[in-house]
Amino acid sequence: MFESFRPNSLKDLLTLIDGRECYKFAGGTDLYIRKRQWQGAERKFDKDVAFIGHLDELRGIERDGYAFHIKACTTQNDVVNSSILPEYIRVPYRLMGNPAIRNTATVGGNIANAAQVADSLPILYATDALLLLKSILGSRIVRIQDFIVGKYRTNLAKNEIIEEVIVPDGNFNGYAYRKIGSRKASILSKLSIFIVYRKENQILEDVRVCIGAVNEIPIRSPEAEKIFLKNHDIEAFLLHLKKMFDAETDKRSTKFYREEVSIRLVRHFLEKILEDGE
Repeated sequence: MFESFRPNSLKDLLTLIDGRECYKFAGGTDLYIRKRQWQGAERKFDKDVAFIGHLDELRGIERDGYAFHIKACTTQNDVVNSSILPEYIRVPYRLMGNPAIRNTATVGGNIANAAQVADSLPILYATDALLLLKSILGSRIVRIQDFIVGKYRTNLAKNEIIEEVIVPDGNFNGYAYRKIGSRKASILSKLSIFIVYRKENQILEDVRVCIGAVNEIPIRSPEAEKIFLKNHDIEAFLLHLKKMFDAETDKRSTKFYREEVSIRLVRHFLEKILEDGE
């Protein structure tokens, strides 16, 4: 048997998890399946639970001169309806789950679960997002790329929570997004493509390309992006991405399908980005 706790404040929560190992339960849309072992879920729901979704200190969206700050227990629907966040952040969240799930599921929960098919991760990888992690001992900031270490694996310490997601304002003025699944709603992504870019006077000044749900963690190469900005060689860029593929055939689709469709979509989007305004 496990116990459940409902701390009254962030300080109470941090004190609680410093003394015992708990699942941090916000929306619960990922955690619930841990108990449904008859459906084949590999992970067990076998620890105490600390409910955190009610804590106002962990909800809200703000912007300063450099970045967008999204508290961990902000719901996906709060992101979708935000007047602060740019469209390129809001659109992918609009296509996650369904309305009932988005009203419950949280930004931090989708990150902490670290599923291969987590639809928010490509957005955060492409924008070089940072995570503010907090424990009773203090805070630390880590890059999303350093936080996710594998499928369902992060470097979050047992006595830490994700307090805030920090998305630097890259002044992007264009984006492309495509999510491929078996149907339009409540799906596990077969793959997703997220691209943000900035053009000044029709010149491509910045571009970020991320592929999700193919490998265990999102695929992105800042080095290849820098080279592409100089030479606009799409095929060379795609060749670099191909070398990063490490997909496996599973119940969602085949390895060949995910890798081939990813390459075709990235090529299509990059061609369109280069053509627009020429």
